[in-house]
This record gives sequence, C-alpha cells and structure tokens, in this order.
Amino acid sequence: MKPLYLIRLSVFSILVAGLFPFLDAAADDKTCALKADVAKVYVVVWDEDSEEERQDKIFENWLKSGERHKIKSTTGFIVFSYKLAEDDRSYGDNHRNCKNGNTIRVP
Repeated sequence: MKPLYLIRLSVFSILVAGLFPFLDAAADDKTCALKADVAKVYVVVWDEDSEEERQDKIFENWLKSGERHKIKSTTGFIVFSYKLAEDDRSYGDNHRNCKNGNTIRVP
C-alpha cells in the first residue's frame, strides 16, 4: 500500500512543479485594453522603451464609444495619441503601462 501512495505523491509533485513556469509567464503579461470612454476616438499606439522613446506602432484605428480593443506590447510600456474627429488635432504623448490586462481609458 505504501509504494502506491509514494508513486501517486511523486506523480502529483511532478505535475504541480511543471505548472510553475506558466505562472511566471502569466505574471509578466504585457497586454492591456484600450477603451473609448465618452465618444468615438481615433487612437494610435506605439511601444515605448524605458527612456520613453517611441518604438514600433502596434495599433491605429477608430474606436466607437464604449468599445474595447486588446493590444499586446513587447516592452510593457506604451505611448498613444488620439483625436475625436477626422479634422481634429491629435492629443499625444500619453504614456501608460501595458501590463496584466489593465484598461487604458481614452477620452
């Protein structure tokens, strides 16, 4: 009876230990969601490095009022600009963290 118990305990321990790398990956999730709060808004998003320098563009499109769009950053930091109408000026240099699925509200 004891050898069967030890085998089960060993198998269970190995399976549980195998899940730890996935837990670390989830903790370092570099995703977030943009949400148009009040009105239809045109958003452009870039990745940003640790010195607040723009990197690659990762999103550019219109969002309807209340619409959410999930984005994935390679650095975990983004900078975005937005405008409320086609002929409106762009409001830029909005720096945010993009981690663990947080929501970034865009006016």
